[in-house]
Amino acid sequence: MHLRKDYLKVAKKLREILKLEERISKGEKLDPKQLEKIAAKGALLKEVTVLAVKLPGDTDIFSKNQDITDLLPPASQRDIEKKRKQEEEKKQRRNERQEEENNKPEFMCRHDRPILAVCVSSDGRHLFTCSKDKYAICWSLAKTLLKSVVTFAGHNGAVWAVDVCPPSPLVPAWLATGSADGKVMLWQGEPGRHGAGAIASPLHTLDHGGIVRVLKWCPFEDYQASSDGGRRLASASEKLGSTPAMIAVWHVSPKGVFTQIMQNKDIPTKANDLQWGNGAKQKLFTAHDNGFVGVWLAESPGSLLKTIKVHSAAISALCLTMGGTTLVTASKDSTSAAVDVSQPSTETLATYKWNRPLNAVAVSADFKAGAAGTIVVAGGKDARDVTRAKDMQEDEFESKVMEAASGEPLAAGKGHFGPVHALLSLPRLGSSGAFASVSEDGCLKVFGYDGLLLHSDTLQ
Repeated sequence: MHLRKDYLKVAKKLREILKLEERISKGEKLDPKQLEKIAAKGALLKEVTVLAVKLPGDTDIFSKNQDITDLLPPASQRDIEKKRKQEEEKKQRRNERQEEENNKPEFMCRHDRPILAVCVSSDGRHLFTCSKDKYAICWSLAKTLLKSVVTFAGHNGAVWAVDVCPPSPLVPAWLATGSADGKVMLWQGEPGRHGAGAIASPLHTLDHGGIVRVLKWCPFEDYQASSDGGRRLASASEKLGSTPAMIAVWHVSPKGVFTQIMQNKDIPTKANDLQWGNGAKQKLFTAHDNGFVGVWLAESPGSLLKTIKVHSAAISALCLTMGGTTLVTASKDSTSAAVDVSQPSTETLATYKWNRPLNAVAVSADFKAGAAGTIVVAGGKDARDVTRAKDMQEDEFESKVMEAASGEPLAAGKGHFGPVHALLSLPRLGSSGAFASVSEDGCLKVFGYDGLLLHSDTLQ
């Protein structure tokens, strides 16, 4: 600090001399004391040069006192500029190291942003979630308190989609994630292949484009009979920049190579969800903001086979019954519909009403529309409307379990304090099945159909 002060003191004296020299140039006569000051100019220049060389390279004193800097010898000016550039390079390297450290993935014990989707491993022992925090997490269901065992780090945007396929003789389970960064990433989806507390990196990446909102592995693959062990993955994305919304089907080889089977950008609105449909021709069911379900050929050219008007508002989610004959919807019009997709008429078999916009739906393994089993619906006011919604229900964020035959409520999954974004049926869990729920509150919970909390990522 004293160097800076000393430099500024000498600079002040030099400026006084420069003013005196200017007066002489105009023909003025100076008194002896003033002439003595001018005579000291050489010594002051030497002094200021010595001080300048000692000052740090990142100082702003030279740019703020350019008139004095210009008086320094050329060699000193070059040295100062060299030192400044070196200091800038050091600073840049420090910033890069700091940024690298800040962006370094960390093991996540739980999500710290809203959870957007959930899926289950083929053996039913692990759940996978994805979040706006840019991570996916694998959870062990071994204990009541869910334990995070693997963190999947690699996306640079909110991770909207997650799905895992069963392992095959040729390939282990692939975990697929889709993000707002326009990427689809493939990961080793068998937790046992990772060490405890592992931070996993993607094995393969597809530059999909758009905001990837939905991913679903085809559940009808015969991996044993497949010639190459490849699998099919359906995707749905939202418009981003010049990339339009689209649905697509990809063949994923055992080496993780993506080959597009079909793509359709001629869709009415973005697909909020999709499900695979079986039959004479495999197809995709998609949910749209205009209240329609689209039925598409799941192979090239991806033709639109049918549209089904089901709701008066956006359809948020779809699920299929165990046999794949009934498609069940959740809509912002506060209803859920069960549609018979085994017949060309696609008749609505039952409608279930609730008192809030619905984001998610799940059904029990024994569900039969209007006849047997249970249906679970959940949602709540949109996150941005919650603080000002005067008509918000006390149980706004509960998952309602209803009797499929009558639509009467049987129980509720309680504990979330934000809108529920997704539900997942877990038929092998508990005495008679269970369901998982994920929410805007960043929490994952698992309930029995009696409303009993079986697992949670937080202590209750």
